[in-house]
Amino acid sequence: MGDLSWTELIGARLLGDRPLSAKRRSTQQLGPPASVQHLQFAFRRWEGPIGDWKDHFGKGKGQVHSLDGTEPLRSCNEVEVAKRLGTLRNHAFWFSEYNPTSIPPIWRPWARSLRAEPPSWLASLDRTIRQHVSSKKGGMPDVVAWNDDESLHSAIFIECKGHREAFSEAQEDWVWAARNVGVELSQLAVSLRPF
Repeated sequence: MGDLSWTELIGARLLGDRPLSAKRRSTQQLGPPASVQHLQFAFRRWEGPIGDWKDHFGKGKGQVHSLDGTEPLRSCNEVEVAKRLGTLRNHAFWFSEYNPTSIPPIWRPWARSLRAEPPSWLASLDRTIRQHVSSKKGGMPDVVAWNDDESLHSAIFIECKGHREAFSEAQEDWVWAARNVGVELSQLAVSLRPF
């Protein structure tokens, strides 16, 4: 991959490299945090009914309109990133630590469970990373896209955040360890929702 040219293909505006660094830590930092590209889509805040937690999975006022006008019209950063990356790779999903049945039904086509449904190459990468970090779960970027051939080398990992949302210690450590086992900086990014 070598560079971040894929960002242009998905219509993201580049905001520049910024450290993927936790605000608070309970354990010693493993090393300098990775400085990764932050990007932004032209998200518009969802103006319709927000619904109950089961309808928005905690996204609440962070819900967005679909970027391309296709279903789901009421969406979120993770789903829209997965939809965009799905135009570049054979597979693109929002991987959740939670049971996927907790995710609203309209978002489930773009979501998978890390517990039950990771592809073998991703499960193997995560196991390798866990040997270098203290957290036993969590931390992997929200959205992962890949091709069937050269799964790891074609992979794109994007963490999705709101504009005031902080990175966790597990997220900083996962990315640090991923870099140390061969994931390139050009494969990592943060999608920063503007509100």
